[in-house]
Amino acid sequence: MSGSSVALDRQCEGLTWKFRVRVTPKAKKASVGGLHDGALKVSVHAVPEGGKANKAVIASLAKWLGVSKNRVAITAGDTSRLKMVQVEFNSTGEMDDAEAKLKKELA
Repeated sequence: MSGSSVALDRQCEGLTWKFRVRVTPKAKKASVGGLHDGALKVSVHAVPEGGKANKAVIASLAKWLGVSKNRVAITAGDTSRLKMVQVEFNSTGEMDDAEAKLKKELA
């Protein structure tokens, strides 16, 4: 059964977050927000060919979370809609800002 769930399924260790994203490539509107079975929904314009959609996912998440692209990585699911993402924050303040945005967006 699919659908929305109430919380992002996320692992936190130090200044690192790991969480799942559900990607919609070739979307009319690029966006980050909402949940699908505990995974953050990410829609990108890019096609899922040659890593283009994955690069767009990294760029979208980095912008949305307020971190640089080199601190966001896809750690599993390169060729799947469901991916595991890792985000490294520079400071607790940066992580707290991302946490506040996440709570506001997913409330």
